[in-house]
Amino acid sequence: MRRRLPASIVALASACAVLAGCSTDSGVNVQTLESTELATSVSLTAQSLPSSASSPVPVSFAPASTTAATATDGGVSAQETADRAAVEAQWIRSWDAYAALAHTPGDQRAALAGTAAVDPALTNMLTDAQTLTGKGWDTYGQIAHRISWPQSVDGKPSAVIADCQDSSQSGSYETSTGYKRTVGVPRDHMQGLLLRSDDGVWRVQQVFYLKGEPC
Repeated sequence: MRRRLPASIVALASACAVLAGCSTDSGVNVQTLESTELATSVSLTAQSLPSSASSPVPVSFAPASTTAATATDGGVSAQETADRAAVEAQWIRSWDAYAALAHTPGDQRAALAGTAAVDPALTNMLTDAQTLTGKGWDTYGQIAHRISWPQSVDGKPSAVIADCQDSSQSGSYETSTGYKRTVGVPRDHMQGLLLRSDDGVWRVQQVFYLKGEPC
């Protein structure tokens, strides 16, 4: 049976990367689904690393996300190629924006998130940033993206993108001590739903984590 979790999103750089990695013991509520089903991840419960595993990290964060070559089928039209490139760029930008929100002044966060996201993702990005700030934490490291396409854009105003993320070099750290609190994992199967806004720019509407679906 296909089941959908409550509509709350793991928002970008996500509980998966920032708060511990998407694993069964990470504190992120996830659910196994059939490959054709998207499911929203919920909860920002953080799993701290053992104190013996903590290590100093730089106080600054350089959002230098990387991406593997996009997997496409032969014979893709010029328009499809252009649409995929635009969607992919905005998907990656949304994760970089998420990672930067915790150390962005509060009155500038909405504008930054709005460059790459719309509700409900937008609101959840801002909520997650406030949660991290409230803990006295910030983000560190980079997320590497391995992009693929479960379906064509085909000229539609919405697009689904798949991403086998490597967040093992990223996570959260305690700003007062410089010690790592969480770290991500090498492979997280993520999917995103993006909409083409009225200004022609693609923005993330929802982010999904597919548990039990290797990538």
